[in-house]
Amino acid sequence: MSTSVGLYGASGTAYVLQQAVSTLTDKQTALVAQATTGVTSDTYAGLGDQRGQALSLQPQITAISTWQTSVSGAQTNLSVTQSALTQISSLNTTLQTDLLSLNGTYGQETLATVVESAKTALSELGDYLNTKGSNGYVFAGTDVNNAPVPDASNLATSNLATVTSDAVSQLDTLGASSVFQTATSYAASGGTYTTTDNTTVGLSVFSSALSTDPSAAEGLETKAVVGQGAVVNVGMVATEGTTPTSSQTTTTGSPIRDLMRNLMIVASLGNADTSSSNFSDLVDQLKASTSTVGTELSNQVSSLALTQNSLTAQSTNLSTMSTMLTSQLSDIKDVDIAAVSVQTGNVQDQLLASYTLISDLKGMTLADYI
Repeated sequence: MSTSVGLYGASGTAYVLQQAVSTLTDKQTALVAQATTGVTSDTYAGLGDQRGQALSLQPQITAISTWQTSVSGAQTNLSVTQSALTQISSLNTTLQTDLLSLNGTYGQETLATVVESAKTALSELGDYLNTKGSNGYVFAGTDVNNAPVPDASNLATSNLATVTSDAVSQLDTLGASSVFQTATSYAASGGTYTTTDNTTVGLSVFSSALSTDPSAAEGLETKAVVGQGAVVNVGMVATEGTTPTSSQTTTTGSPIRDLMRNLMIVASLGNADTSSSNFSDLVDQLKASTSTVGTELSNQVSSLALTQNSLTAQSTNLSTMSTMLTSQLSDIKDVDIAAVSVQTGNVQDQLLASYTLISDLKGMTLADYI
């Protein structure tokens, strides 16, 4: 009889209650975790039938976050580039003004002031071209770790400036057009020059990556991935532009190179005869060139502004998408804290009742079964 009581009485009932307590305890632990973390489960398996949707949403949210970071970095670099390019445009404007002051017959004092201004502008130009952004030199294209102008502070005494000065010194012999074309050839080549004493010197003042033709330089522009299959060119390469045709002998094709050439020519005019027709002809060519450079730089600033506006719009779109997808994922993963609180209370009541029953069973005797 005692065996039957043990099997079908208190022991059997206690076992069932203990199993119920274990189940309720697990449920209570899960509810406490939900109340603490605010999510239904810390694993996708715990999301039940909605785990597939959650699995598809998370990679999309991660991708959008990556694109947002890319857009933000691109915007920062564009802002820095625009600021530096505006300063470079200002140098060109100052040069235009200085050239206007060279009209007519002026003494060496006026010319000397303009020459010194050009030399100073060359140093400033080099500094602006070596402007750094969030991830390197903004005018270096993909070669962000190397300065576009390695010896920026000495542009006025560089090999390019020296050979340009040599050409300008022959102004009265060669004529304005020949001098201007020769200086253009030097500025555009990026190659070498053999001096009168048979010494070969390099002419490029730019880094090796940027010492290329304008079209190839444009291909070095950095790119930013700003969306699914969306890639945009960001910034400007110092030597970029349009490769000139054989008939275009007064431009290097690059507005920055043209500006640098113009400054080097003016910086070499210290001993020129301001009353000669060759001098006035050279000044006229410089005026025409600076006007063209001004237009090209202005267009470049506008182009950067358009890219900036496009990125701002894309940033807004990505933010909207991120909010929407995050909300969808939240609906799947997040818990209703109020509902969890009610469920927790119910489980605690059930646990209390189970513990009470187990306690009562321990005090039951054989007589309680008769």
